[in-house]
Amino acid sequence: MYLLRRHRLIWLFIGLSLSVLVALFVVYDRRSPVSQFVRAYGTVSVDRWTADELDSVCIRLEPAQGAPLYWADSASSAAAKAVPGAHVRQVVLVLFRDSCGGGESRLAWAVILQWNANEGVADSGAMPTAAARVPRAIVLVDAASGNVIATRVDQP
Repeated sequence: MYLLRRHRLIWLFIGLSLSVLVALFVVYDRRSPVSQFVRAYGTVSVDRWTADELDSVCIRLEPAQGAPLYWADSASSAAAKAVPGAHVRQVVLVLFRDSCGGGESRLAWAVILQWNANEGVADSGAMPTAAARVPRAIVLVDAASGNVIATRVDQP
């Protein structure tokens, strides 16, 4: 029994070390739900794009602060010109920050676009499947000038 008491401190140290390693894994691993929550905290959610997907293309969207000079209608038309053939799904006023290049945040309209799920399928004679991903795009339009800042198109 005396030997077991002496080794309690060693087992406590090993247990604490393993706990710290697991905690670091949970926080810093990109696949971890905790890590995904921490990275997405403070961002604006948009339809069909996750914070992780936007982060992978250097886009961070935060809650808007300020009033736009150009309104959502002009942002929608600018986005439709930037990505022809797509349909507007959602328009959100946000603060845009380039997460890879840094710089200051800009007030912008995030315009979410998508194409019809069966577009181009009727010509090939194939039936669309339920699991087929619909092509999507996000266009960021500057709320002060009305110019397109960034465009990301995700084709399946």
